[in-house]
Parts: sequence; C-alpha cells; structure tokens
Amino acid sequence: MTRLAEAFRGQAQSCAHLGSPFMDQLMQLLAGKLDHGGPVMERLRAWPGDVSSRGASLPLRLAGGLHALVLTGKAPELAAVYPPNEVDDDMLWQGVSDALATHSAFLLDWLERPPQTNEVRRSVVLIPAARLVAQRFGLPLSLSELGASAGLSRVRERRALL
Repeated sequence: MTRLAEAFRGQAQSCAHLGSPFMDQLMQLLAGKLDHGGPVMERLRAWPGDVSSRGASLPLRLAGGLHALVLTGKAPELAAVYPPNEVDDDMLWQGVSDALATHSAFLLDWLERPPQTNEVRRSVVLIPAARLVAQRFGLPLSLSELGASAGLSRVRERRALL
C-alpha cells in the first residue's frame, strides 16, 4: 500500500506545484484513506505494476472518475464538495466516501481506462486547422473538448480574428 499512498502523494505535489489546491487536497486526502472506500479502494490496492504517474496513473484515473460523476450530475452530493465550494477534509471525505459507495460500479469501470493528458498541447494543431476552416467557409467555428483539460482545449475562431 505504500506505493499507492506514495503515488497519491506524488500526484498531490504535482497538483500543488501546478496551482491546483483542490486536487492537492483531494489527492492528500485519498492517500490517507486507502483502507476505506470499499470495492474501489480494494481494486486500487490490488493493482499490479507501477501505479504512479509513470505507470498506470491510478490517482488520475480515480480523480477523473470522480470528476465525471460531478460533470454528469450523477453525484450531486459530490458536486456539493467540489469547486467552487471550499470544504474541509472531513466534508470532502464524506462526499468522496459516499460517491465511492454509491457509484462503485461506475468508478470501477472508469479505473480500467487510462487517463488522457496533454490535451492543451494537442490543441496546437487545432488552432491552425480552425483558422483554415474558418477562412475557407467564412463561418464562425467553435470547438470544445470536454474532459480533463477543463475547457483549456477550447478553440474559438471567428471571422474577425482572421
């Protein structure tokens, strides 16, 4: 379990360094609660191989699944403890713990998918493509990618920008 706790703490450090205090809080909290959480945490504890960001990225997989529950509206109690709300560790754990119990099948399925990262960097090719399409057809173009980038991959091209 030490390797799993280290993976969550390492992800927390990365999140703190990148200016994401909520994710830092969530990852630190999860690192200390690995003995709780029913089948989801059991699956994480049993995961073979490297669970860190250099391997299976289990902290990001779980964070992505929890965020998906919030974004889809499947877990309003969890959404109530997610930003923009600011909550203490006890309130956050209550929301996460309830989601782990109530939505374990969803989260177990989510854990099987590797996280998608670097969406912002991939957007570099979308910007010139959007400009070309807008020039050619003379229409406004709006492309939004939903996911881990939290809207950072949003590309908007308007005729006025050409």
